[in-house]
Amino acid sequence: MTRKTYMKSKLVAVLLVVSVFVNIAVLMSVMFNGFSRTQGMKMIKTREPMLIGGQNGDENYYVLPMGATVYYDKSFSEGFSRYMVYFNHHGPIVGDEVPMEPKYQGSLVDPLWLSDVDADTLKEIFKRFPLSKKDIAAAIKSNEITNDDLADIIRSMPD
Repeated sequence: MTRKTYMKSKLVAVLLVVSVFVNIAVLMSVMFNGFSRTQGMKMIKTREPMLIGGQNGDENYYVLPMGATVYYDKSFSEGFSRYMVYFNHHGPIVGDEVPMEPKYQGSLVDPLWLSDVDADTLKEIFKRFPLSKKDIAAAIKSNEITNDDLADIIRSMPD
C-alpha cells in the first residue's frame, strides 16, 4: 500500500468516527432535551375563559377554560396571531381522516377563531341559550359564591 492510499484510508476512517460521534450527540440531545414543535415557543397561560368559534362560522361557541396554555405560533399582516393548544384524549377520536392533498403542501392548518369573552357576546349567547332560575342557582352553588358576593352582583346589575 502506498503512502497516499494509506493517508486516504486513514482520513476516511477518521471522518467515519467523527460522523458516528456527531450522530450519537444529536440523538442524545433529542432524547434528553426532548424534541417538540413548541420548544422555544412563547407560552401563555390564560387568566380567563376564552370563546372558541365554531367551524366555518356556524355561530356556535365553545369554551377554552381559564388556565389553558396556548403556544404562540405566528402573527399575520391582517392583524391577528395564531396560537396552538394541546389536548389529551383517551381512545380513538370519532371523526374522519383528512387525506393529504398536494394543495396542503404536506401540512393542513385549519384554525378556529379564539376570542375574549365580552359582555355583548355573552348577551348574544344567552339570547340563544336562555338560562332558567334553576340553571343560575346551580351555577352559583357550584362556584362557591357567598351571599355577599351574590348581593354585590345583583346591586351592580342595571334595573
